[in-house]
Amino acid sequence: MRSTILLGITLLTAVTFVLAATPAAERPPDATRSQFVMYQEARRLMWTKFEIVAYGPGRAKLVEATNAAFEEIGRLDQQMSNYSETSELTYINRNAARAGVIVEKELFDLLEQSVAYSRKTSGAFDITVGPLMRAWGFFNGQGRVPEPRELSSVMARVGYRHLTFNDAKRTIRFDHDGVELDLGGIAKGYAVDKAAAILSESGVTSALITSGASSIRAIGAPPNQKAWRVQVSDPLDRSRSVTSIEIKDQSVSTSGCNEKTFKHAGKTYCHIMDPRTGHPIEGILSATIISPSGVEAEALSKAVMVMGVEWSKGYLRNRPDLRAILYYSDAEGGLGCTKLNL
Repeated sequence: MRSTILLGITLLTAVTFVLAATPAAERPPDATRSQFVMYQEARRLMWTKFEIVAYGPGRAKLVEATNAAFEEIGRLDQQMSNYSETSELTYINRNAARAGVIVEKELFDLLEQSVAYSRKTSGAFDITVGPLMRAWGFFNGQGRVPEPRELSSVMARVGYRHLTFNDAKRTIRFDHDGVELDLGGIAKGYAVDKAAAILSESGVTSALITSGASSIRAIGAPPNQKAWRVQVSDPLDRSRSVTSIEIKDQSVSTSGCNEKTFKHAGKTYCHIMDPRTGHPIEGILSATIISPSGVEAEALSKAVMVMGVEWSKGYLRNRPDLRAILYYSDAEGGLGCTKLNL
């Protein structure tokens, strides 16, 4: 008789994940692993619910490792929040247009990594998109269509090319007043990566870390299973599952338009921005990326939403270690799907 883990998670994006060990993933029982206990805990961090499910031979060690992982996520939340007046990110945003700001090493590396993804995606992923989100009313939940003159002014402050890094001094500098860093499109992927590293260093070989289900990181597989199974729901009807994927020592991230939208003059606007045009994206309803890295999965799930199906085909053709599922409205008004490397 199989054991099933079901974690019902409300998304901030278009897809609901249900995580389950299923018959298709079963393997012959291992006497040692079959004696593993499960520990599960959830905490609200980064404006969403993080949840960790971990297996091991002793509950005390699982509790200790899980607490350490959550403490690290909490630290990152305090460091990277652009809602906090005292975060390091807020300090950078307030001062980097006047002079180079020294940045803590790991955050500095993440910022440089984020800009690297901007270059790889021709600017489709961009951590300077914050002023656009504010202009379109997505920060305060009151959507609006900005006037062309306002949008033009905002676009002068958006773009990764406004950022200058000095590796020797570990500083960042903005070349324009009003440039603003927003790590909302990559921080949760980074957090699940860091949590997974702490769990692994603590000897945990089977765990699942989720962040509001927009980003998921798997360590190993559940006892006597070969993988974690992730079921993905219809982006137009989250109560209906449309496909599933299996992951082991991988990350999954989904971006989508379903949750944060507004209507104006009969048109629906999505919260995912094209940083190159200053307008919300159109066409793709949701994008799921499976990658060895949570950071990469989250960054690319945003970029794929912006760039569309054909660009995604070309990008993943050279990356067999990545998988993708894209949903969009087809010509008949139904739900179209493209699966890449699956």
